[in-house]
Amino acid sequence: MATPSRSLQASAVTFAVLSLAHTVSGREWQADPRFKSLARTKAWSCAKVGWYQGSALFLMTSIIHYQWSRNPLALQDPLNRAVAGVVNALLWASSGWYFKNGISDNGWAVGLSAALHAYSVVSNAF
Repeated sequence: MATPSRSLQASAVTFAVLSLAHTVSGREWQADPRFKSLARTKAWSCAKVGWYQGSALFLMTSIIHYQWSRNPLALQDPLNRAVAGVVNALLWASSGWYFKNGISDNGWAVGLSAALHAYSVVSNAF
């Protein structure tokens, strides 16, 4: 078995924290009276469930990074590399979207997690 990867462990912790912070921050913007005025509409429903799906994605990413950290050789598998690539593309696109729309704190958090993800995967996949 391969030596456990510290960078993948760090990335797993980062994504767990990001999941928790993402969930908590959702409560903040959902308390905004403008958002509440949309209650029971399609926009309200999609925004609310989509936000928590994002939190679940961060948690799943944390779990898979933890799994990879225990066996970095798993990243030799093309399917694991594909998962890592999709996750990284999603993170960079989300970070860019946040910056484009003036939400720089989220942009930085997601962008930094994307960079750590890319570093930890690439340094263990090749």
